[in-house]
Amino acid sequence: MNLSLRQLEAFVAIARWRNLTRAADQIHITQAGLSLMLRDMEAQLDCRLFERTTRSVSLTEGGARLLPLAERTLRDFTEVAGQLGQLSAEAARTVSVAATPLVAADVLPQVCRELARTHPDIRVVVKDVDRRQIQAMVERGEVDVGVGVLLRESPATTRELLLRLPLVAVGARGALAASLNARGTVSWSALRALPLLALPPDNAIQQLVDERLAPAPPREHRPVFANLHTLIAMAEAGVGVAVLPAFVASTCRRYAVDVHRMGQPVVAMEFFSIARRGAVLTPAAAPLLQALTQHLDRSVSGAA
Repeated sequence: MNLSLRQLEAFVAIARWRNLTRAADQIHITQAGLSLMLRDMEAQLDCRLFERTTRSVSLTEGGARLLPLAERTLRDFTEVAGQLGQLSAEAARTVSVAATPLVAADVLPQVCRELARTHPDIRVVVKDVDRRQIQAMVERGEVDVGVGVLLRESPATTRELLLRLPLVAVGARGALAASLNARGTVSWSALRALPLLALPPDNAIQQLVDERLAPAPPREHRPVFANLHTLIAMAEAGVGVAVLPAFVASTCRRYAVDVHRMGQPVVAMEFFSIARRGAVLTPAAAPLLQALTQHLDRSVSGAA
């Protein structure tokens, strides 16, 4: 048996109107098509559903027993379809994003505020996690997108470059003044003479910095911190100077520090978004990523 919702709709319309012409008009079908649909339905059920004469159409006993079930089925389906439509609409307005704690705490809140102004219907769910967790969360479908530096494309993910971020030197107020060149940037040669703070040696940001600083100061002479917030706080306290990607500019505004771009050769870190390969990305993702890119671009432009 293979009764369709369309057949149930036709059956209920005939039962309601007791007239094939009116029933056909209600469900937007020809009377001939309606009659054919009814005959197929009766053949599948092996039961006459209506007594039909030239003047009237009335339910048989079998039709009367089927009517409440058909009405309930159509009503339930309409209700569930409406709920599913609401879920789909809500999902289309929601985007989940994984980011490191610094980006989640100091960049995304401002992006969300801007997005609330331009796209008030979009809901952003932020997951603050260790950088190494971002890739796995995207691959498992736990979030729609991941954002940050040092994110890689994989067989399970796609990657999009949002923008390139220059490196900046972060030091206590006035600590970098003597190291600035005519362009207001800090040269790599001048940086070598300053007390430096460092990330762990296996951190790709630090490895990039050390390549430009070579020969770098012995690592044991540099305080090493795993957390970017700690580095910035230590820079504020005058412990040393940190060299970090420019996305820390938003964070640095909350500290008594100076932020200046590193000079030639310009070293940039690529800031990416990643998504699960083959997945249909929620429409809310595009406005979020656009707002994020614009915010980072403004932050970088504001760095000295």
